[in-house]
Amino acid sequence: MGSHDYLFGDNQMKSFKSLDEIQKWVLASILSDGEESQPRGLRTLELYPSAFSLLNPRSRCIVNPRRRWSLPLALGEFCWHVSGSKELRFIEYYAPQWRQFAEDEVIQGSCYGHRIFKRGLNQLSQWEQLIQLLKADPQSRRAILTFSDPVIGLNPDSKDVACANTLQFMIRSDRVHAFVYMRSNDAIWGLPYDIFLFTMLQELLACELKVKLGTYFHFAASLHLYERHFELARNIVEGDEAAYFEMPVMENHHQLQDFLTLEAKLRDGEQVDASEAKSLNTYWRHLLSVLEWYSFIKQAGGYSKGLGVVNDSPYAELLNNLLPEYAPSS
Repeated sequence: MGSHDYLFGDNQMKSFKSLDEIQKWVLASILSDGEESQPRGLRTLELYPSAFSLLNPRSRCIVNPRRRWSLPLALGEFCWHVSGSKELRFIEYYAPQWRQFAEDEVIQGSCYGHRIFKRGLNQLSQWEQLIQLLKADPQSRRAILTFSDPVIGLNPDSKDVACANTLQFMIRSDRVHAFVYMRSNDAIWGLPYDIFLFTMLQELLACELKVKLGTYFHFAASLHLYERHFELARNIVEGDEAAYFEMPVMENHHQLQDFLTLEAKLRDGEQVDASEAKSLNTYWRHLLSVLEWYSFIKQAGGYSKGLGVVNDSPYAELLNNLLPEYAPSS
């Protein structure tokens, strides 16, 4: 077994260097080996179970222009989750399709952040308890965040059920590794955004605990592709683009709350003053520029290449891949 292979049952778990590699391998595997299933009457091709690892969790973005993966959406979902929100209005700003899963203007099932960052009455949040546990016992095997609610999950009438069950962390050799267990994973809409979110949480925890970033492990009972995405999947698989992108190292994690405050201003249609942006360190300021870019195109109904992204931003290419999607309608 090589240094980058992990055992999974009688086989070796596939390991990848980037999310682009994972997306292409997953889609190719489903198209070639997936079995047909029709939960809720919707045709899918499905692999069950499936597992793989991402060796460098900072390679959490998809660069391949055929996919037209949205960094503003991924970042917006991260903000929604770490804010502890379950409000539809918040996440709908980034992804209007969330409305079809809402009940009474809230998201009941997939509000992972609400479950792990919100405090109960006179109780710490799951995230705060997790940090306390790992500080007290860095070798613990009990550092698990729980997302699912059986009352919602087992109700056949629920409009939205959490796809992820748990997120576990283990610190070994001064590195924090993440293990995600999913009941269901949509290979197009879910997988690339889930991995972005969970690896961001993994790196946030590494910063909190002052340890290095380890490997990300992903386990899915059902990894599937809906019929409406078959053509897109084939287009991605058939492309020969070679892409690799690594996000900068997360720094000054204590500025996350300041970043979220400015995100809320942009979402409410307000301008962020230059002095406010400059109060953030480079890591968070560059991410804020992504949200400023997105805010402008939503308000203006058009786009301009690189608009709203500071000149030295590492994210300009990712945003330029999205330009056709946000072109003004004729």
